[in-house]
Amino acid sequence: MRLIRRARGAPTLDYAALYEEHAAAASTDEEVVGSGDFDRLGRIELAILVEAGLRASDTLVDFGCGTGRLALHAVPFLRDGRYIGVDISETILRRAEQNVGTAHPDPRCGITWLHNMRRTFPLPDGSADVICAFSVFTHMEHEDAYRYLVDALRVVRLGGRFVFSALPLELEAARQIFLDSAALSLAERWSRVRNVTTSRDFMDTIATLAGWCIASWYRGDEAIFAVPGLGERANLGQSVCVLERPASSRP
Repeated sequence: MRLIRRARGAPTLDYAALYEEHAAAASTDEEVVGSGDFDRLGRIELAILVEAGLRASDTLVDFGCGTGRLALHAVPFLRDGRYIGVDISETILRRAEQNVGTAHPDPRCGITWLHNMRRTFPLPDGSADVICAFSVFTHMEHEDAYRYLVDALRVVRLGGRFVFSALPLELEAARQIFLDSAALSLAERWSRVRNVTTSRDFMDTIATLAGWCIASWYRGDEAIFAVPGLGERANLGQSVCVLERPASSRP
């Protein structure tokens, strides 16, 4: 991430500036959101959410919605619900709005697009059934992931879910990503969108500290999810954790 010097020499990470640069340099939606089949991965993400309990009448917050990879499939699924796309890059968010508007000019569900640069969600208490963060915590410091998890507990209704993907080091691909990153200097690592590796135990711990209950984990290298239209079970490549807001929690 771009390192910007503040007064007294204290460095800070400017996620928004980096993603705006990233969006400006990308000529296709695939380049914006990373490698992989854009349509296929969007279908898999929706299948994961359905497996986690997403219903057609729910309000879904797509945190780090990118250019609409999930939204293109989630919007028609949420027939009686609401879709809220949130992104730190205004350029990327506008691409998502255009992509979804072209594909679904007359959607049944309500759609809201939110440009958000804060470490909290600009949403009312108890206003969402599910929040998802696909390929989001994989690109930020763990402390920032924790801060979003804390505020997400406020936004999700009692019994609601938070679904995120991660790169735990149990995955061979994640181990290689870590080694490649370790070969770079600090400035080099944060001069571009980087992949941050982790472990299940680490993510379980910070999620629990934030007040969540761990519902399930799915390995990123195992074909688990039945995806309509693909004709075979598939995986995301990243591991997926499903969190649940306990009934006793207070925002």
